[in-house]
Amino acid sequence: MRKRSILAILVLIGILASIILSFNRIKIESNNKKVDFVLDYYQINKLAEQSNKDITWWLENFKKLGVSSVAIFEESLESMTEYGKSLNMEIVEKIKQDINWKDKYFKELVDYLDQGKADKYDLVVTTRSKETYDFIKKGLSNRYSSNKYSAIESQDGKEYAIVLDGTIREALFSEKASLIDSKEDKYSYGNELTSSSLIQLGIDYDKEKIDIVKNTGLEVVLRPLNYVNRWKGEKYVKTNLEQYKKFGIKPRYMIFTSKEILGYPKYVDLVKDFISDNNMKIALIESSVERGHVVQKGLDKLTRDLDYNAVRLYSIPDYIQQRFKYIGYEGAEEIENTLYRAITERNIRVVYFTPFKLDSERYVTDFNEYEKTFNNLEKRIAAHNLTIGEANAMKPNHINIILKMLIGIGILCGGIILLQEMFKIKEKVLNVIIIFGALAIIITSIVIPNLSNLVLAMAAAIVFPSLSMIYFCKKLKYYYDNKNGNVSIKDNILLGIKQLVVMALISGIASIFIASLLSDIEFLLEMDIFRGVKLVQLLPILVYIITFIGYFGYKKEKNVSDNKTNFLEVKSIVTDNIKIGYAVLAGIVLYVGYIYLARTGHETNVKPSEFELMARNILEIKLLARPRTKEFLIAFPAVLVALDFAFNRRKLLLFMTGLLVALGQTSVANTFSHLRTPMYLSILRLTYGLIIGIVVGVIYVLIIKLGSKLIKFLGGKFLNE
Repeated sequence: MRKRSILAILVLIGILASIILSFNRIKIESNNKKVDFVLDYYQINKLAEQSNKDITWWLENFKKLGVSSVAIFEESLESMTEYGKSLNMEIVEKIKQDINWKDKYFKELVDYLDQGKADKYDLVVTTRSKETYDFIKKGLSNRYSSNKYSAIESQDGKEYAIVLDGTIREALFSEKASLIDSKEDKYSYGNELTSSSLIQLGIDYDKEKIDIVKNTGLEVVLRPLNYVNRWKGEKYVKTNLEQYKKFGIKPRYMIFTSKEILGYPKYVDLVKDFISDNNMKIALIESSVERGHVVQKGLDKLTRDLDYNAVRLYSIPDYIQQRFKYIGYEGAEEIENTLYRAITERNIRVVYFTPFKLDSERYVTDFNEYEKTFNNLEKRIAAHNLTIGEANAMKPNHINIILKMLIGIGILCGGIILLQEMFKIKEKVLNVIIIFGALAIIITSIVIPNLSNLVLAMAAAIVFPSLSMIYFCKKLKYYYDNKNGNVSIKDNILLGIKQLVVMALISGIASIFIASLLSDIEFLLEMDIFRGVKLVQLLPILVYIITFIGYFGYKKEKNVSDNKTNFLEVKSIVTDNIKIGYAVLAGIVLYVGYIYLARTGHETNVKPSEFELMARNILEIKLLARPRTKEFLIAFPAVLVALDFAFNRRKLLLFMTGLLVALGQTSVANTFSHLRTPMYLSILRLTYGLIIGIVVGVIYVLIIKLGSKLIKFLGGKFLNE
């Protein structure tokens, strides 16, 4: 008992250390309250083309809604074609496949190609517009080495061509085609060389677009294309950075394009110095699965080198744009809900806004819909003390190593208590575990701090929900042996509420440990994430199963003093004949477990139904934080239901209900592993879940009591084992 008290005190010290770190995290999060909106020029222009208003009108009106800036991409051959510029592009291979190709091009270009100065991978760009030709030629001259392209003019000055040096690295091939003969044998043909990625080569910025934006009073965010690796060099990087001064642009955010940052790998220092000198913020673009950010080579290192002067950005994907009049809504309500969740729950502070769509091609051209969405969104985020304005970077937060070690010791002591509850372990063995565990915590905290943070957080997420389930089994065994059904509905409910609150507090220890251990800025920006979520969901359930058997036995009843599962019981379970009913029941449990685990995390194909989405939206509108459905509808009420089964000695139903209870306790810890979610929101989510879960649990108990009486009245005894 004396050693147990010492272990409990060390856990308490760890909790106090966590509270200190948690307050620091909450303070940092509370200073991050500005949300900015950046428009995409290309899509706003498409919207304007489909409406009866020009792009200036749309930009001016979006500005009134709080939008601060417009992103303009560097022009490419592809974008120029989309914007209606008069030019043609063809690779040499395709040109020469036409037997009459020489008749289709002007003499100077034909001579150039005929003399073998271009190979089959080169891209030929032709135009009759001198303005377009000069724009391309000047842009290439400012950005790239002169040996990478050739500019050719016709003698009469009416036709122009530029030949871009291509290689197989830029080559684009059509997919392999196949034919089938009368015997259905397939004859495949090799991939056909069709085009070149040089069509996406950055050329220059369109001054006319920049002037349109600046004249509306909005700021410009330049986005270099940065695609074709072989062409990029110091000249390209310097020219892109000089564009800000050339066009008189005050830079606010650096939003990189492509799979690597501007300047990677040799000239990142040029970009770093420019961002630092102009106090720009790096945009970390959230990934499509809403976890972490889009991988761009060099981005994480640059962010660290700039002391985490970064903000999380949400770019509205096409499928979200098309959620207009979705799941029964009359307008863009579901898009608004998506933005609200991104801002309040995922620490998104820059929204890369693209207009609503009716389908893949048609935009919503009624400005009232946008005005309604922005106004509603502004009111909803105001409840979280969030306002629209230039986004701020969070203050870089790093974990105090002494406090971290105290937390680690607390988790270790919790693990020792767990082992003592589950197994008969000699005191000498426990002493060895304590000594080596403490040394490991101290050493890893110094040598591999980030990895040790994750390992300790995982350990906490396993240990304390498991202790919660041991407490659950211990209390239920007491009620099972001593109450014999002689409990009023009132006592059933009050005892159930008490047990649920105590269990939530025990599992909540894991929550505060996770929230504090992983409060480093890398986790808050989701440059690093909490891993092993599904593993930490499963292990406490396994602990519950072992503990339940330890307390209640398998088939035969056990004495309350003998609460350890032994080898003979495990052997009996493994070798026992399984009844069909139990097999069906086990199948149902496995299916529910699969759905539960598949729904945990973001990389999943198991999606909520439309009804569930609507129910979630209602809760989001009514409450500051939407409680988790599985908690308040299933897992938390199951505690109250389990007590009724214990009072009435229904062991099988008690065991099955306990599995649902275990899901809830692991979920308590999992709620706080969503590190981009502000901590106050996770606390509110858990609190709401407990309150609603208690109400739902009371309803379930009343239904069970009423149903039981009805069955008895009808003479049925279906609930007896």
